[in-house]
Amino acid sequence: MISANRSLRVVFLTGRDSRAVRLALEAVCQCSGVTAVAVLIDTHRDTLRQRWRNLRRNLRREGWAYALGRCVRALRDYSDRLADRCGPSLPETLDLLRQAFPHRCQTLEDIARAHGFEVREAGNLNGPEAVRLLEHYGADLGIVLGTRILKPSTFRVPRLGSINLHKGKVPEYRGLPPGFWELYEGAQTAGVTVHFVDSGLDTGDVVETSEVPIRRLETPESLAEQLDREGARALARAVEKVAAGTAVPQKQPRADARTRTKPTRAQVAELHARLPHWPRAQSDIAVLAKNILCLAIFRSGAYDLIRGRRKKARAAILLYHRVNDFSRDVLTIGTESFAAHLLAIRSRYAVMSTSALVECICARKALSATSVLIHFDDAYRDVYTDAFAILEAAGVSATGFVSSGFVDTGRAFQHDLDRFPFQYENCRREDLKKWTDAGFEVGAHTVNHVNLGQCELEQARFEIVESGRQLQAATGQPVSLFSFPFGRIQDIRPEVRAFVKEAGYAALFSAHGGFADPGSDLWDIPRIGVGEGHKPLYLLLEIEGLTPAAIGRRLRRLL
Repeated sequence: MISANRSLRVVFLTGRDSRAVRLALEAVCQCSGVTAVAVLIDTHRDTLRQRWRNLRRNLRREGWAYALGRCVRALRDYSDRLADRCGPSLPETLDLLRQAFPHRCQTLEDIARAHGFEVREAGNLNGPEAVRLLEHYGADLGIVLGTRILKPSTFRVPRLGSINLHKGKVPEYRGLPPGFWELYEGAQTAGVTVHFVDSGLDTGDVVETSEVPIRRLETPESLAEQLDREGARALARAVEKVAAGTAVPQKQPRADARTRTKPTRAQVAELHARLPHWPRAQSDIAVLAKNILCLAIFRSGAYDLIRGRRKKARAAILLYHRVNDFSRDVLTIGTESFAAHLLAIRSRYAVMSTSALVECICARKALSATSVLIHFDDAYRDVYTDAFAILEAAGVSATGFVSSGFVDTGRAFQHDLDRFPFQYENCRREDLKKWTDAGFEVGAHTVNHVNLGQCELEQARFEIVESGRQLQAATGQPVSLFSFPFGRIQDIRPEVRAFVKEAGYAALFSAHGGFADPGSDLWDIPRIGVGEGHKPLYLLLEIEGLTPAAIGRRLRRLL
């Protein structure tokens, strides 16, 4: 137990800076009776001999196709790094996020500055430098977060030893990766365990445990997110118990189950087959080919040439839905990626308001240059909190098209109920008021997010008229813009377009891709869906119609 006039000095040992590690650090830093004094990061790279040993082990498990896959993956990673260099740098992006969220920590260094401790690169955490640093900081407790297996020469240096946050229930789910094997074996729950580190793998005495339910439509990524959050809370409880001297470590029961390891490609494919809602990532070969093509267009000067010599200016309307850091899916973009998008856009294009574009189309007035507009559909609150803060910090305006019947409610969109395990918060009236007070625009998106291409015509009329009325009441401002839910070509019926005109709206926006110009149809202004899958490089080429997807859309229209 720590004396009343001295707090527990903890040192974190980790392999990298990640959102999961930051969640755990911030949770511990809020604990009473605890002082974080350092983070030691393992920066050691395995020797060639160790890598050869690992390669041979994986070849025995998966055959020679594994070696080919690793080569392709290495090329894909290299091409990813080259593609990322075409957009804003990471420091620029993080600076924008710090402006947007001055009270949020974006890196381990941010947390260290906020709480007054150091971040040190320690080489191999099993090496003498890590031991020296642990002794130097006078650590009472080491906290291990996702790093190499530690030797007694390291984990025993802190006065009370070291504890590990393991995202799995022990002894059944020792090893890795978090969440995969529970889904693979059809478990109803997944656990987190905080245990003391000993010479075995996840075999030490247990200090704290917790569980999360495995929800309908869960995926390995969504379950890992649950475990990251619950793990941070469980770790904080464990550290507080150690600091107060109330921790009662429990021996783990003996178990014959083998330690879990990374699944084979066949096992991943099998789980994909059993979880049809789990989206398949693009293959490494497909991403590599896309990167090569996009880099060739951008680095050859073709992008700058086309952008500079475009005689007919046009507008690219970029359509987003959600901006958050917990939901990884086709409708979501993370805050870091969204900030990078805005920086890439701001450096090369003018951003115009939706009303200004509508005025240009009405007057058949030429646009001064290729312009970009930012749109959001539906009613997700993170747009009016997270995205709003980033937009303001970047000095970029946007329009939010809102399904008014979801405002101030706990309702869920059917497309979320059908595809995703998360419950997304809807925006509130005060969010919309703050949005419009900042000069941003609000448009209608029906009341109940119905498909206007399939519903009864009287229902369509109600959805169109009532949505605008409700949003005007919420914001105190006229609502003159409307966007189609399910805005594909087949969802836009002439009768419904007539209802939009009769309701007094000035323009109607679809979502089947393409660009707007002074000759566009006011009642079918196209937008381009974008999200996390768009690197800044892809986004810039999308704005010029130079991505494979944009070229494909153009060819389909010609054919």
